[in-house]
Amino acid sequence: MMLITLLALLALDRVLMLPPAWQLDSWLAKLPLALRTPQLPWPLLLLALVAVSLLVDGLLWYSPWILSWPLAVLLLWVGLSTTAVRQTYRRMLNAFSRGDLEAADLCSESLEAPLTSATYSGRERTMMALLWANYRHYCAILFFFVLGGVGPALAYGVLRYWHDNEVPEARKLMKLVDWLPVRLTALGFAFVGHYSRAMPKWLEGLLHHPKDNEDYLGRVALAAEEVDCSQPCSEKPALFMVALAKRNLLFFLALVAALILFGLLV
Repeated sequence: MMLITLLALLALDRVLMLPPAWQLDSWLAKLPLALRTPQLPWPLLLLALVAVSLLVDGLLWYSPWILSWPLAVLLLWVGLSTTAVRQTYRRMLNAFSRGDLEAADLCSESLEAPLTSATYSGRERTMMALLWANYRHYCAILFFFVLGGVGPALAYGVLRYWHDNEVPEARKLMKLVDWLPVRLTALGFAFVGHYSRAMPKWLEGLLHHPKDNEDYLGRVALAAEEVDCSQPCSEKPALFMVALAKRNLLFFLALVAALILFGLLV
């Protein structure tokens, strides 16, 4: 059922655009201030997220299958929260196609807002922002669903919301939580991109500190996909990075299918 759930989720997100009011960030924005921006040490935030995971998975476990499976797909879809990112990305591509560099830069700045690293600049930073958005809204959610079910996937969405609201302890926790899935995502880039260039970069930063997550993912991706950022008003670098992310997602689905086939996942 895991693979069917993933395919149903991605098909829904591809064909339909969930209204912003239904997305996880919109629901969380209605909570009291103390829950929207909790001022707790990160270990307590982690315990709160574990409690959320157990509660969601417990409710789904004890619900009838005819209700639990559609509800699981819906909750995962809510957790993706991709509408704003996709709309900004499309506006950026349209601006590039019109030759409107100023509008494209404004869209790029909006995409780059969640980034905390200052290593990259210009078009490389825009590409890194696209990859990071793909990771946070797709790869990480799917990774935690495969790892532990709907509960951990939604818990990651809650942590992502706290991070975007600049909760200091949530930012610390996010770097720790992202450490493993970032490395697995980067490994996928190496396999679906230029392997001989990307794999040395992957091995080089494999054991680096979690604060290096964004730069690490960017280094591997830029090695995996050869792009030319010298033309300021070109959509090609962004399209190449998005194509790399899409290939990586297909690789992830194929890997999940193989693990299910060999009985390692159910």
